[in-house]
Amino acid sequence: MKINKWDKDSWDTFVNVSPQGTVFCKSFYLKSYNQPVKYLRCFQGEETIAGFAFTESSKRIKLMPYQAYRGIIFKDLSNLRNYRRNLIVFNALECFGKYLFSHYQKVEFNNHWDIVDMRPFDWINYHQREKGYYKISIRYTSLLDISKAGNTSGYARLRTRDLNKNNDIRFLTKESNDIALLSSFNEATLKRQGVKRTKEQTRIFMNICKNLLRAKAGKLLVTEANKKPAMASFFVYDRFRAYHLFAGTDPSLKKLGVGTKNFYDACVYLNKTLGLKELDMLGINSPKRGGYKLSYGGKIVPFYQIVKVSRK
Repeated sequence: MKINKWDKDSWDTFVNVSPQGTVFCKSFYLKSYNQPVKYLRCFQGEETIAGFAFTESSKRIKLMPYQAYRGIIFKDLSNLRNYRRNLIVFNALECFGKYLFSHYQKVEFNNHWDIVDMRPFDWINYHQREKGYYKISIRYTSLLDISKAGNTSGYARLRTRDLNKNNDIRFLTKESNDIALLSSFNEATLKRQGVKRTKEQTRIFMNICKNLLRAKAGKLLVTEANKKPAMASFFVYDRFRAYHLFAGTDPSLKKLGVGTKNFYDACVYLNKTLGLKELDMLGINSPKRGGYKLSYGGKIVPFYQIVKVSRK
C-alpha cells in the first residue's frame, strides 16, 4: 500500500461512502479553521483503501477545537471475511502510521470508534522507544437511542423531575439562526464551569456554526421560557446520526430545568423532523459534563486518541 495527496472533491466523495465518514470529516467542516487542509489517500493498485484529512500547520497535525473524530476512514469492507478485512485495515493503518511519523513532528488525532486495531501504531519503534513512538489513549462518548424520542424511561430521575416541574412557565423550542445568542449562552455556561473561551476558539465556534447551517448539516434549537430565550443547543447531523455539539443557558433561567426541556424537545425534533435515530453526545471525558451527558441514558462507547511522542 502507498500514500499520496488527494484532492478535496475526491475526498468528499469518499467520505460519503465510508462507514466512518462523519460530518466532521467533510471539507466544509475542516474549512472552518481557516488553515490549509491536507487530504491523503492510501491505495493499492487503482483501489482507494483509506483516507485521512486534517488541518496542517508547519509539520503539525494537532487536535482542533470542536472536532470529535477526524481520523483515518476506510472504504466499506463489510463484504469481506474477518481475516481479510482485519489484514487490510492493519496494513492501511501501518502505512499511515509510518507516513505520519516520518512526515510530521507533531501528530494528534482521534479515530472513529469503528477503528479498534491500534497495533500498527503501538508497534512503531516497539523495541526502540528512544526513537519516538505513538501514545494511544482511550476516550469515551455516549450514543443515545432517539428512535422513540418521547420515551424518557431511560432518563435519570433528576432529568424527569425537570420535565415534570409544576410551574407557570410556558416553554417553546424552535429553530433559530441566532448564532450570536448561542455563543453568548455557551460562553456564560463555560464561565460557570471555570473555563474561558479564547478569541480564536470563538472565531472557530462561529465559523463552524455558519458553515454547518450553510451546508444544511446543522440545526440551532432555542428554548424560550415565557417568550424569553433561555437555552440554545446546536446539533450537527449526517447520514448516520446527530451530534450534540454546542449548548448554553441563560444563567438567570438555569434553575427552571430548561436544559432538560431543550434536550428533550431537540431529540423529538431530530427524530420526527429529520428521521434520525441516534445521537452522539460527543464525549463524556470531562468530570464536569460526563455525568450530565450520561443522565439521558445513552450507552458508553470507547474510541482511541493517537499522539506522537518524539524521540528523547
